Amino acid sequence: MLSEKSNAMTNLLWQRLERLLQEKVAAFPGVTGVALKELGEGLTIDLNAGEIFPTASTIKIHVLTKLLQRAEAGELDLDERIVVDPATHVQGSGVIAYLEGPVELSLRDMATLMMIASDNTATNICIDRAGIAETNALIQGMGLQKTVLRRKMMDTIATMHEQENVATPGELIAMIEFLQAGKPSPAVAEQALAIMKKHNYGFIDRGIPVTVAVANKPGWIEAVMCDAALVYLPRRPYLLAVMTKYALCSAAEQEHFIIDIAATVHETMQMLDSSSRYGRAVHS
Repeated sequence: MLSEKSNAMTNLLWQRLERLLQEKVAAFPGVTGVALKELGEGLTIDLNAGEIFPTASTIKIHVLTKLLQRAEAGELDLDERIVVDPATHVQGSGVIAYLEGPVELSLRDMATLMMIASDNTATNICIDRAGIAETNALIQGMGLQKTVLRRKMMDTIATMHEQENVATPGELIAMIEFLQAGKPSPAVAEQALAIMKKHNYGFIDRGIPVTVAVANKPGWIEAVMCDAALVYLPRRPYLLAVMTKYALCSAAEQEHFIIDIAATVHETMQMLDSSSRYGRAVHS
């Protein structure tokens, strides 16, 4: 969607980007959705952005936000030391389940591991502290009607009963935009984005030069891969979410697809960020 504030030359470049993304989405072997919002003029591109997808680990953004909000309210202590019972170890992504001997970490460190290593054991501890009902109340309070946290990590029984964590590409960028706007509180938003900016070997960030700061959370499970990000360009910061499902291709091909979408978007965004309103590149 084009903004009334944008000029004709910007609109032409934006239309070109939308055509490129439409071609890539149509060619993907499976179902995918892309939501893009440029935060300067409010330009948007929505390609299946309202479609519901499994979130994989991107739901951890919402868990992190609720955890930090409860800490701010004095309902829990981020410095609490937690000894992880080996019986609670969850396989899949992460590191805790693969360590020898007892593991003791602060709740703050658990939250960090949840985001940068996508640690499923740490995530389930954070979900216990944040609360499923409480996290969903936060989500609903932000007006995100299709996003739901239904289960803890790697709960195969819940998955078999269709108790899946879900969201849409549009609601993923809306969630990050709330944080960018200082909600649910400036302190919570600042802490959440600071953790999300730590290196996590995601997908969107690998399509963007390392000199550009990115706050993101990737996720992947069988036939599903996604990532959602805030990209900190100086003049044209933007939000991008890419979600896939029913993938009729390898995980490596899914990964390449998301990285390629991110690189394609960033090429245009970088040009807009560094150009005058007449389309001339201006370097500071």
